Amino acid sequence: MAMADRIVDDNARDGHVELVQINRTALASAFARTSTLLYRALQSSHAVEDSGTWITRIIGALPLGSYLASSVKGLGLCASAMFPSISGICGLEKQRQLTIAGREGSNHVLGEKYAQELLWIANKMCECGVVDDALLQWSLASALASLSLTASPRVQGFIVKISAILLGELIRAKLEVPRQVKIRLLVLWLPLFCYADNGLAYPVLTGYEKAEMERIMDEMISGLPSMDQEVILTNWLQDFTMSTSDWPNLQTSYDRWCNSTRKLIT
Repeated sequence: MAMADRIVDDNARDGHVELVQINRTALASAFARTSTLLYRALQSSHAVEDSGTWITRIIGALPLGSYLASSVKGLGLCASAMFPSISGICGLEKQRQLTIAGREGSNHVLGEKYAQELLWIANKMCECGVVDDALLQWSLASALASLSLTASPRVQGFIVKISAILLGELIRAKLEVPRQVKIRLLVLWLPLFCYADNGLAYPVLTGYEKAEMERIMDEMISGLPSMDQEVILTNWLQDFTMSTSDWPNLQTSYDRWCNSTRKLIT
């Protein structure tokens, strides 16, 4: 990655049109490829988790379920050690669970690796002024957005950062992108903002960054037609009220939309 970083920086520093185009093509291709690899890693991880016992699957669907499910697995191993007869009867199941755990761990590592690489690529695209390609791709990544909701906290953290960087650059650089791209970006990634584990030991975004993201999303929403605002804000309200997080709080956007529609009625 260090070599790629140096080559991209050298091309950007030179400023030649052809070198800038090389950066654009290479980074856009890398973003697409890494997004696909991340999706496949999350898909494999999800498939492995689905093959677990029905108890762990149910617990995993609860708040903090991933932590509770791990505890249940640990208790199962302790029980096997304390009661050898049970261990003998359930030996095949234990071996199956160990195999599943190994695959799950491998997929989590791959997911983190690809998510971290994708974050680096997104940052580079912003630095090189070619983020419009990433915005288009990110607005079409519906399958990845869906799987990200059940990804590990670390992977979710990287994806939240990627989304924040791309949305922030869209506003800061005053990029002209189609209305549908803006709508899809908000509809796809707002749920992750609401449901993602924003880090107990370390925050994914600082308080300032969260406030800045709320301002950016408010600006994006306010520039859309009223009907588009309705779709985005009603979906946000449903996710926001169901999640345990108090971010992102788009109450200002919601109130403004309500007031504008009320004026149309009266």
